Amino acid sequence: MKHGRMVILIMIIIAFGAFLVGCDMGKPQAPAPKQEQTPAPAPAPQAPAAVPAPVPQAGQTPPPAQLGTGSAAPTAQASIPTEAKLNMQQGMNYMRSKDWDNAIKEFTVAIEKFPQYDTAYSNRAVAFMQQKKFNKAADDLKKGVEINPKNATLHYNFVALYSLQNQLDRALDSLDKCLELGFNNYDALRKDPDLNNVRKHPEFRKICEKYKVFL
Repeated sequence: MKHGRMVILIMIIIAFGAFLVGCDMGKPQAPAPKQEQTPAPAPAPQAPAAVPAPVPQAGQTPPPAQLGTGSAAPTAQASIPTEAKLNMQQGMNYMRSKDWDNAIKEFTVAIEKFPQYDTAYSNRAVAFMQQKKFNKAADDLKKGVEINPKNATLHYNFVALYSLQNQLDRALDSLDKCLELGFNNYDALRKDPDLNNVRKHPEFRKICEKYKVFL
């Protein structure tokens, strides 16, 4: 009897153990903990590409130059229409070839396109002087000074006009004014044939030396 009980007990223990193992196998597995992913660093901002400076294209017309180089405050080039600048440049070309009539026509068109073009008045006055049309030259110079009183070249051209007319006192006053405004075309003061009359006056050199201009 004891032996039979022992067998039964062993069988019960084995059955119970099998039951426990089955229960463990049937339990749902807990999910593995998720690993937090470290976000990738944001890319560093790139500097904007440098924009190259514009390169002037071949054949582009530069701003026109004045006949003189002493203007302290010429009309702002940025405000002058391109078409008027082109007429000014063409007028300058005619001046160099001593074609006074066509130069006057070009300067006149430039003035029509931009009535405040003080340099065009100044250059047209020079062309009138070459034709000995002194009254027209005087009118243009006065209009130019009215537009821009600080344009030293306009006052220099008054020196030339008055010298040609042998109005030496007026020429000397204009000489003082143009040097006061910074006129620095000293070669013109030395060699411009239009100044021959006033250059002989003793006050001419004194006024120049007053502004540290030694001829």
